[in-house]
Amino acid sequence: MPFMLYTDAQMTMEASNPYQLDFNGAGKNEFKLFFGSPYPNEVLKPKSDQQIMLVPASRLKKWEPNRVYSFGNIIEPIVSNGCMYQCLDNAQTGSREPAWRAERGSKCSSGSTTFINLGAKFQPADIQLALTYAGLDTANAGAALELGTQLQGGKSIPVYMRVTNASNSVRSDRSDPCISIRLNATITETTA
Repeated sequence: MPFMLYTDAQMTMEASNPYQLDFNGAGKNEFKLFFGSPYPNEVLKPKSDQQIMLVPASRLKKWEPNRVYSFGNIIEPIVSNGCMYQCLDNAQTGSREPAWRAERGSKCSSGSTTFINLGAKFQPADIQLALTYAGLDTANAGAALELGTQLQGGKSIPVYMRVTNASNSVRSDRSDPCISIRLNATITETTA
C-alpha cells in the first residue's frame, strides 16, 4: 500500500476515497484521518514542489454533449453557475446543453437525460485542513496542508478536516463525490 489516508493510526483501514458529503443544513463536519504508509522501508518525497502537500480539489465534471450519464452522476454546466446537477436516469444527452435553472430542485433536460438542481456546488474552499484540531480554527479554507519535505513510512500523521456547508440547504454528493483531497506530485522510494 502506498502513502494514503487511513481511518486509523495503525494504517490498517483505508479511508473512503473520495469522502462523501451529506449535510442536513448549514453546518460543518469535522473528522480526523491519518496519512502515511504502513511500510517502514518506504520514503515519500515531493517530485517538484518544496513540500509534500494534501490539496483540496474539485472532482465535479462539466456537462458533455452526446454522453451517456448514469443515475446519480453529478455535473455542472460548461460555464459554471455555482450549482451542481444530478442525473435522474440512465440516458444520453443531446448535442445541446440544457437550459440550466438556478432554483434548487428545478429540472432540465438534454436529449433523453433529465437533471435536477442539487443547490450550491461543493468547492475546495469548503475544506479546511490542519495537523491539530485547534489548527482548524486558523486554517485557510481551500489551502493545501504541508506535511514536510520527506516522510518515512511506518508512522502516521493525524490530519484534521473540517468541511463547511455555507448553504442552508440539504446537500449531498453521496452518489458522485464532488470534492476530494489529493496528494501533490510525489515519489515513493524503497530503502533496503
